[in-house]
Amino acid sequence: MSSILLAEDSSTHAALIRSILESGGHQVECVENGRLAFETLSQRQPDLVVTDLRMPEMNGMELVQAVAEQYPKLPSVVVTARGSESLAVDALALGAANFVPKNSLSKLLCRVVGQTIRMAASDRVFDGSGQKSTCPEYTLQLSNNLTSIEPVVHFVVQSLASAGHMNTTQRVRLGTAVHSALLNAICFGNLEIRDDETLLSRWLGNEETGIQEMAERTASKEYAGQTVELKFSVGTDDTRIQVSQSGRGRVTRMTPAPGTPESFELEQCRGLMLLTSFMDDVIFRSGNCEVVMVKRHTHSPALPAG
Repeated sequence: MSSILLAEDSSTHAALIRSILESGGHQVECVENGRLAFETLSQRQPDLVVTDLRMPEMNGMELVQAVAEQYPKLPSVVVTARGSESLAVDALALGAANFVPKNSLSKLLCRVVGQTIRMAASDRVFDGSGQKSTCPEYTLQLSNNLTSIEPVVHFVVQSLASAGHMNTTQRVRLGTAVHSALLNAICFGNLEIRDDETLLSRWLGNEETGIQEMAERTASKEYAGQTVELKFSVGTDDTRIQVSQSGRGRVTRMTPAPGTPESFELEQCRGLMLLTSFMDDVIFRSGNCEVVMVKRHTHSPALPAG
């Protein structure tokens, strides 16, 4: 059972978030603001911090930054209300590992929380173990099976930990970016899932019909032979990752505009925001069938402009 520290000043939202997390098998401790959350961390550390953004005394952005600086092995996830989109972007810049819109809590919260906790646990396998790899390079090929994404992401995170680059939070953030790039390549590049389809939404919500329909689409004659290729190299100064798909779909999009409330609630847009927030350079090429991402090892979260 994973332990989660929840910072939320609204008793209504705290009860809802706690209920969702406990239904996912997590143990949750609730506090009313960021100051109390940060004080709690000096006494006991959970597996993850989940925080609202707008709170008295110490807001979510301040908490995320303090956690990233003082507890680099402890990832944090922010929940965002409509009207707080710019704050969520700032929180990602300051060190948050992911975000969940409050309108999508029931669908996304447990998935995002579980994914983040598992990546941090995977990172600990090599972090500080004394086992070191020097400048590893790998090429991996994936089918359209979405269950193959997480093991590949864990392999990337562990490779970085073994090479001794970045800290746990930074590696989890990079792993989140890779997860988003692979999900977008499979779903929107190869499987050509459209906005008006509820297929992905049901699959993300772990609904039985969504799981079955996604498996049928993946195995169909039209899509069965398509693949996604991941290349990544860990150098002395940076890590370079390339994700390319064989399908006809596009992994980028122009609408809704980035940063708008609508964009936060679409998985493709969420994914693009995460990878552009967590990587130092992102280049789309080959007709948007390929993305190249670069993360410099010396980079650390900084205060947003203004």
